Amino acid sequence: MSRGAGRLFRPVAGDGHKSDVWWLDYTVNGARHRVSSRTTVKGEAQDQLRMQIGDRKDGKIIGRPDRVTLRELRTLHETQYDLDGLRSKERIQQCWNHLERLLGAETRVLDVNPTRLDEYAKARLAEKKGGKVRQVGEALGTARQTVNNELSALRRGFSLAMEKGILATAPKIKLAKVENVREGFFEEDDFAAVLLELPAYAQPVIRFLRVTGWRVSEAIGLTWDRVDWERHGLQLSARQTKGKRARLFPFGLAPDLKAVLEAAWSARDGLFVFQGPKRAHGVSYNTLLHDWQSATKRADCEGRLMHDLRRTAARDFRSAGVDEGTIMALCGWRTRAMFDRYNIVSDVDLSAAVAKRYGKPTASRAPSTAASESLSSGAAT
Repeated sequence: MSRGAGRLFRPVAGDGHKSDVWWLDYTVNGARHRVSSRTTVKGEAQDQLRMQIGDRKDGKIIGRPDRVTLRELRTLHETQYDLDGLRSKERIQQCWNHLERLLGAETRVLDVNPTRLDEYAKARLAEKKGGKVRQVGEALGTARQTVNNELSALRRGFSLAMEKGILATAPKIKLAKVENVREGFFEEDDFAAVLLELPAYAQPVIRFLRVTGWRVSEAIGLTWDRVDWERHGLQLSARQTKGKRARLFPFGLAPDLKAVLEAAWSARDGLFVFQGPKRAHGVSYNTLLHDWQSATKRADCEGRLMHDLRRTAARDFRSAGVDEGTIMALCGWRTRAMFDRYNIVSDVDLSAAVAKRYGKPTASRAPSTAASESLSSGAAT
């Protein structure tokens, strides 16, 4: 290449063999840079070299890409969460804690390549809760979706670094395909058993989830300014929902839900509707999840998810005759495709359909709670 345009080279390893990966060597404004292109294709490396030199001369790239660490990507991600006003920051912090633990907070992003990420995923899948390694074939271990969430956080960090001109390129981070269609429903006996095993602070929010079908983050983030006592409605702004659509949930004709809210109002001590074990503080997702898992284990319902309550509420609305569009509006599904993934038709529904086809009377399953029936009537008006 011509003078001033930099060069490409493949470094020689200690055993005398050349690396397959091309490196960039260039100088801009008197500062010399040697960085990996993370590619074995020379043409792609040349494109990166031209981009690095051109962007730096134009002032588009700031800092030193070869010195950017995972800790800085985490800071970018968390800062963006604060700017966007998102309420699930605690969950992405969990992801970054695992990334930093296994990859190293001070690891240079240029050293994060697909091979290393594969090793990370393999190590996480082999871990039990608490960081203990499980034996091959043992059932318990980190879920694949959990690992995907962690890699997604890393990918978002890289994306933000590129948006802000700190990095010019990012590694391709592939996520494993996970069959995560929800399959569980809660019948009244199981739900009552779990409810009895929960600590007192957790029971109201779990009852709320059972009736409304809302996401856990939406319930624990609910504040009193979103409860309209005059019109008997719960209102969420578009910013407060995952689907970025405002939501209204009438509760005046839902006795169980209304009772939960009234009890919480009489005991209110702070901004949030639902209080954690320590008064004047909202419910922590981690604490609630821990107590839920302990309660389901004691109630002989181990492995059941809080998210199953969302599917159960949707099923009960449907059984009460509420149309699917209204269910989506009440519970917060934005697209029909996502709603369909929840497969809210139960075996009882299928049996009733066959009986109806052949004109045979069958005992129809009533909605699981009076609250569900009343609420569906209110939503349809």
